Amino acid sequence: MFRVGRADEHLPWGGITHLVEHLALFQLGPTQRYEFNGAVTSNRTMFYATGSTAEIVTFLALVTTALGNLPLDRVETEKTVLQAEASSRSMSAGDFMFSLRFGTRGNGLHRYREFGLLHVPPAWITGWAARYFNRDNAVLWLSGPPPGDLSLMLPAGQRVLESAVQPLALSLPAYAQAPVGGAGVSMVAPRSTALAMATNIAAARLLKRLRFDKGIAYSVLGGYFPMDREQAQVSLWTDAQPGQAAAVLNDTVQTMYGISSAGPTAEELATEVDNIARSFDREDAALAWLDRTAVRILNAEPIQRPADLLADMQTVTPAAARDAMAPALKTAIYLGPEDVATPPGINTYVPTFALEVQGQGLRHVQGRLWRHPPTLIVTNEGVTLKINPAESITVRYDSCEAVLRYHDHGICLVGFDGTSLPVNPREWPQGIVAIQRIMEFLPKDRIVPMPPAESTALAVRVPQDAKGRSSALRTISLPRVIALVGFVTVAVALVWFAIFGNVSGIGGGPRLLSIALWAVLGYRLLRRFFR
Repeated sequence: MFRVGRADEHLPWGGITHLVEHLALFQLGPTQRYEFNGAVTSNRTMFYATGSTAEIVTFLALVTTALGNLPLDRVETEKTVLQAEASSRSMSAGDFMFSLRFGTRGNGLHRYREFGLLHVPPAWITGWAARYFNRDNAVLWLSGPPPGDLSLMLPAGQRVLESAVQPLALSLPAYAQAPVGGAGVSMVAPRSTALAMATNIAAARLLKRLRFDKGIAYSVLGGYFPMDREQAQVSLWTDAQPGQAAAVLNDTVQTMYGISSAGPTAEELATEVDNIARSFDREDAALAWLDRTAVRILNAEPIQRPADLLADMQTVTPAAARDAMAPALKTAIYLGPEDVATPPGINTYVPTFALEVQGQGLRHVQGRLWRHPPTLIVTNEGVTLKINPAESITVRYDSCEAVLRYHDHGICLVGFDGTSLPVNPREWPQGIVAIQRIMEFLPKDRIVPMPPAESTALAVRVPQDAKGRSSALRTISLPRVIALVGFVTVAVALVWFAIFGNVSGIGGGPRLLSIALWAVLGYRLLRRFFR
């Protein structure tokens, strides 16, 4: 087990840890008679096998040797394999809730595509393996005594501890809507046994209420997840019968409020202690505890024995559990379907948007279709897309996590909060020049070359019924309507004078002079109409 995972990556080279894991296991092939595999989580990478003593010795020797000598000729093939794997993997509600809190950094990366599989060169891969996959950043656990011929061919290195979590600056508690089929909540608070017990009791209460009392849901998922040495995420997620998501969300809100205000009962706490004690009698309990202990060692935390955990749990009182959950509830992000309104007393989730940049903007190539046309402002600080007076998108260069570069010469800036700002040269006059200027301010390691089959998205949607001339006329302002009427009048007058010659008044004089004067006036009105 190595102390490196998805949260250690950055958006442009996301998936590089997964790629190292696949390359290390490649040479074992599909013909081994024993069970083995690898996995990458948010904060660790594991290689595991179940077999005879000799098979385990062989497995560990092959994997550790491969980590120091990765088969780089296999890189492009494994990238394709991993992209195929990703295409069949759906985003979980937990991943979505992480991204709402952390954006495109750390634990929020689980929601996003593994962009590193599109472009990371071999030098990056070997450098990543050397930094993280070494003997000083690893822990090995075995279900039996270490064999005498055990050989781990890992180079020396250093332990890389988890970085402190950095959530977005949000107004919480809040409610977010998404295309999901249930409802749930996520919170962040200081790690403690009391918080873990309160979370399990909240899940048990919610399951009883939704499944057994009301019959509108099947399961409650989630729980207590340590993210670093100090903070843990608490999350609960439940499915819902069609039309019942609002009721599920309301019960979730009430359950969490009940735990944070009155706390659990003494009987609920005792049941939780008994459940954990019983779990130690399961056949796989020793393996699970070995795995838990290895994680604590990787994170430089004190080793804890089962008896220590039980003793700690027995000291937790209802008041302690309540006091552990109360600050967590202040950080709550509730999640529900798009047709379920924000619960009373909870803010609507508002993403963290960067301040707009100021400067002269480029008008949209079809700007005449709007009274206030969309504009693109490019400065040496960032880019702002003003869609209309009330809506804008900004990505500043110092908070740009990735820039996706497409073969149609367009780009898409991705901000730290998950904001996406596509710059499609077809939408802006001198769009290529604007993109070239933007690229001057962005670090090269943020650039992700996209596949030829993908193209830059349009930043502004032009309604189909607004593309025709008749629709354009419906958007003309009153001054332009007046100018159009004037132009038509002039055109009729020109024809009249050309046919009937001179008349008294403004048209008096030689026929050619009259036509010229009216042509000049008509031209000025025409320019005003199409300006």
